[in-house]
This record gives sequence, structure tokens and C-alpha cells, in this order.
Amino acid sequence: MRAEYFTGVTYKGSYAHADDCPSSAAIPILAFTGRSNSGKSSLLSSLCRHANLARSSKKAGKTRTLNYFSVPPSSSGGPGLYLVDLPGYGYAALSLKERDQIRQMVDEYLANVKNVKLLIIVLDSRREPGPEENSIRAWCDLHAQPHVFALTKWDKLGNKERSAALKFWNAWGSPFVFVSNQTGYGVEKLLHMARNTVRRPDEILPDVNASTVDDASTQDARS
Repeated sequence: MRAEYFTGVTYKGSYAHADDCPSSAAIPILAFTGRSNSGKSSLLSSLCRHANLARSSKKAGKTRTLNYFSVPPSSSGGPGLYLVDLPGYGYAALSLKERDQIRQMVDEYLANVKNVKLLIIVLDSRREPGPEENSIRAWCDLHAQPHVFALTKWDKLGNKERSAALKFWNAWGSPFVFVSNQTGYGVEKLLHMARNTVRRPDEILPDVNASTVDDASTQDARS
């Protein structure tokens, strides 16, 4: 079964504080966080088949607000939802004060906004997790927050690098999906996972649970 891309997506608004965000009591949220230059904005566009949906900037670190996009119900009966683009972190050109403000904004959002069904942590697959990713994962584990690492730029890795990355991430222990915004590799797998987090138990689609997210990656790494 092919994944349903998020279609008919519209921009809802940008907010400086979690308290300003739309009420999400009845609307599930898929939130995206990650380093600047990780490919987060491009991944959002790929999931929606909408060029420049998140207005990815040539200047990394530009996103400083909580950006909401509204997704209508899917043709298969999946509910409407929000995609939320959280500010990018870890951009060296930002001052320490600015980086602290962004981190505080993201922390407050995750702590106070309810109904985040899945937190998608975007990271360049050529990098290993740093202190920020360790902290985010620890927070998710502590609060039982479902999450997945979307490891971008898979097309830029050679076979040996892919094998090493796969070995590392299998040992890391969190759910992960290797993706390429350029080729589309892994995007449907991530879509399946994201869609299933907002479906009722009797609507879960087959072959999309967390234990299968690295199957195709294993095949690629061994090729």
C-alpha cells in the first residue's frame, strides 16, 4: 500500500510562544524539530509534495517561530491534523542568547502543547546525535513522547557510510528512517509512520510500525 502524502495543506500561522498557538485538544499534531541545515524544511515540503511549503531559507537558522500548517482529512478517512515546524537549533551563527531562546521556545512547546502524536527529529544522516539530540530523546523517553529520527541526505552517503550509519542507529535504539529529499527515498515510509500515529487502532495500515522502519535501509546498506 502506497502512503498518502499530505495534500491540501494550508498555512495556519506563526506564533512566538506556545500559549499563542491554536488549541489542539481535538486536532492531532505532528511536530518537526532539528538542527539548522538538517533538511527539515525540505522534508516538510517532500511529505506534502509542495515545493517550499515551509519556505526553507538559504540562510540557515532563519525560522524563529512555531509555524503551523493545517492538513485536511485524508481520502482514506484519516483525521485532519497540524504539521508544526519548530525553530531550528544548533546554528553556530546565532548568539548564545538567541540559541537559548530558541531552545526554551521548543522546550516550552513540548512541555505545554498537548496532542503531539509524533515528534519527528530531523538530523543529517552524515552526523551522529549531539547534546541537543540526546537531550530531546531523554525528554521523549521521560514523558513517553512518541518520536522518530528522520535521517536526511541519505543519497549523499556511499555504501560503506550507509553500513556504518545503519549499524550506529540500530544500536542507538530509537525509531529511525533514512530519507532523501532529493530522490524521495524513505519519504513514504515516514509518511506511513506519521499517518498511523493519528489513526484509531482499528485504522492502522499494515507494514508501517516502528520495527520495520529500517528494513529498506538495511537492503540499501548491503547493496
